[in-house]
Amino acid sequence: MANFKTHVNGGIVIGTAFVGIGIFFFDLNMVQSFAIFTMGVLGGILPDLDSNSGKPLPIISGLVSVLIPLLLLGKVGTINSISPEFLISYFIIFYVILNYVVCGVIKKFTVHRGIMHSIPFSFLVAEFAYILFISSGKNMATIAAFAIFFGCIIHLVLDELNSIKFKFGFIPTLSRSSGTAFKLYTKGFLTNFFILCAIIATTWLIFSHFNVQNIMTYGHSIVENILSIKLL
Repeated sequence: MANFKTHVNGGIVIGTAFVGIGIFFFDLNMVQSFAIFTMGVLGGILPDLDSNSGKPLPIISGLVSVLIPLLLLGKVGTINSISPEFLISYFIIFYVILNYVVCGVIKKFTVHRGIMHSIPFSFLVAEFAYILFISSGKNMATIAAFAIFFGCIIHLVLDELNSIKFKFGFIPTLSRSSGTAFKLYTKGFLTNFFILCAIIATTWLIFSHFNVQNIMTYGHSIVENILSIKLL
């Protein structure tokens, strides 16, 4: 298995490549370019979410607990309704949910090199990225989706390449971990079924006649209503 630094470097390469594509073909500005670069780096380490030890899980959970609330902030309130008490409650709730509830579920129900080290998971993450960035336009959403997808894919490829060992310095052999990263499915029917259902649902959401932005706005309004409830 490739180490954390190697995966970060792989993500940097992917992020830089898609920034170049975005600037050349779609005239992305600096802010958009940095967002695409971040998606590439994030994809480079994302499959290691299922690693209960080491750097990936705390780094990703910390990053996501900042990024997701920020991405949704413009949807859950207007400038007039964003007060200090709202911001404190908003970010603390997201931090607790993402770092303790979501991470707890990941630790309990995933195994290293399980479904998160697979092509379907990479595809699902790309679809989520598309939905998150669709409010910035289809071009931006598409580039973001491709950046995080290929970031995940380069992670899987690096893990597989690292499983190749050389006897006597020149005879290639495969270690036991070979084939556990770059795969289409994992052990366990329910896990594969869940990922398949999630892919179908997000694909339908993207390509159906419903407007994704309107669906997201509706979901964000629900979050806003929940956060605006005052204790009597």
